[in-house]
Amino acid sequence: MTQLPRQEDRRVLPRWRETATAVQLGEANSLNAAPPKEAQRVRAQASVRLLELQTAFALHPSVGRAAELTGAATLLRQVEGAQAAAAFLLRHPHDTTARVLQAARHILGQPLAGLRSLPTANLDELAPDDMHSEVRRLRANLNAFGRDPLAHVDLARMYAALGATRKAERHLRVAVGLAPHHRLVLRAAVRFYVHVQAPDEAVDLLRRQPRTPHDPWLMAAEISAAMVAGLVPRSIKRAREVLDRREFRPHHISELAAALGTLELQDAKPKTVRRRLQQALEQPTENALAQVQWAAPQVRLNLDERQWPDVPRNFEAAGWASYEAQQFQAARAAYLAWFQDEPFSAEPAILAGYLSHLLDPTPSRAIDLTRMALAASPDEDLLLNNMAFYLAEAGQLDLAQQYLARTQPLPPDTELGLTLSATQGLIAFRRGNEELGRARYEQAIAAARARSLWEYETLATLYYSRELARIQDPSAPERLMRARLMAEKIAEPGLVLTAQRAMADVLAFSEA
Repeated sequence: MTQLPRQEDRRVLPRWRETATAVQLGEANSLNAAPPKEAQRVRAQASVRLLELQTAFALHPSVGRAAELTGAATLLRQVEGAQAAAAFLLRHPHDTTARVLQAARHILGQPLAGLRSLPTANLDELAPDDMHSEVRRLRANLNAFGRDPLAHVDLARMYAALGATRKAERHLRVAVGLAPHHRLVLRAAVRFYVHVQAPDEAVDLLRRQPRTPHDPWLMAAEISAAMVAGLVPRSIKRAREVLDRREFRPHHISELAAALGTLELQDAKPKTVRRRLQQALEQPTENALAQVQWAAPQVRLNLDERQWPDVPRNFEAAGWASYEAQQFQAARAAYLAWFQDEPFSAEPAILAGYLSHLLDPTPSRAIDLTRMALAASPDEDLLLNNMAFYLAEAGQLDLAQQYLARTQPLPPDTELGLTLSATQGLIAFRRGNEELGRARYEQAIAAARARSLWEYETLATLYYSRELARIQDPSAPERLMRARLMAEKIAEPGLVLTAQRAMADVLAFSEA
């Protein structure tokens, strides 16, 4: 079986999305207005570069040159010079990626997606072949602009999604070398190091940067990465000064307020935490919004979800809100959009795969999503369990056993340990080993009951009852009915959906 969706110990780690999108969202905006002479010099350099790209596209129009021009125009915020290239891309939608098309639509005036306008998630774009195509495009871009740190960051992101972590780190190191004080570069590196289970490297990187105590975006990253690493953040005093004095515009301090509020959950008064979280919501990033959504119930802070559509790319918050409302199709769409935003991240793939397994007639989409997530996180035990579970559901038992064998030995009374036991039970039942199947499911149920994990006891019982129904065990109907009633009583959304799917499966068995 799979674990129930749950947010545990969320932190305000930087998003690592395409740099063009990050710029559109204001994540690279200056904290203060630049001196006139410096601003004039930068504008002049930008105009020269943009003119080179415009000339290249005008002489030899192509999808690749159009993508480079629209990307640069977005980064430089001179989109009027790339409208022809954007229109060219929209005339050739099948020759490029949805991300490039999104940038083109933005240039031509289409707003960014929010809660009410989620993009249609395209699994093909997340497939390895498409990612390799994106890598080739980004590498070609680097050949022309080898000293562009953001091009290295984008390429590193694709390599991280493909599981090529050494290549990803190499390009991030180049980016940091080229732009050691660039906010987007540093935040991307922080997210990468946390992704590869090296949060101490992320903390060290930020603490070596003289800009960190002067940039609320970097202070937020330092606080959050330090919490993941089990270290005491060094930015606490300075963060409180920045927030109390309101030294920067609300958007710039949104994630800092959310990060400090999360830290203060440990020992501050709820009133203090609520004040921090409310400050984070004044002009929030979607990351800050998702953090406040997670933390709010712990301090009894009521959220006005009517404001969420105004926050661009709020896929995570929208996904959880839809899930809690049992709007499962909408939740899956949001999780898929989140996975497109961060294709190296296991969490959105796990959530989208979980719902796909329960909503779709076959587990094929869940298998595809989990396979893509395993490319970036090959040793993630929950992903390995889920892949084994979905493959067993699809009848691919030998392959399912291979994935399950890759998991680490875990105590059977932990949530993941008992989940693995139940998955072993499923494989045994589907192989015809009824005795082992019963033993593994009953082991999982007993472990959950011993720890008063009623949700997991019910979940394991639902799947156990379904397998008993497949072999026409006379105890199956009563077991299933009790488990379904318990699921409805507990009212956890995923548990309710699982009960509905189990009942439908049993009905299909009886009609076969």
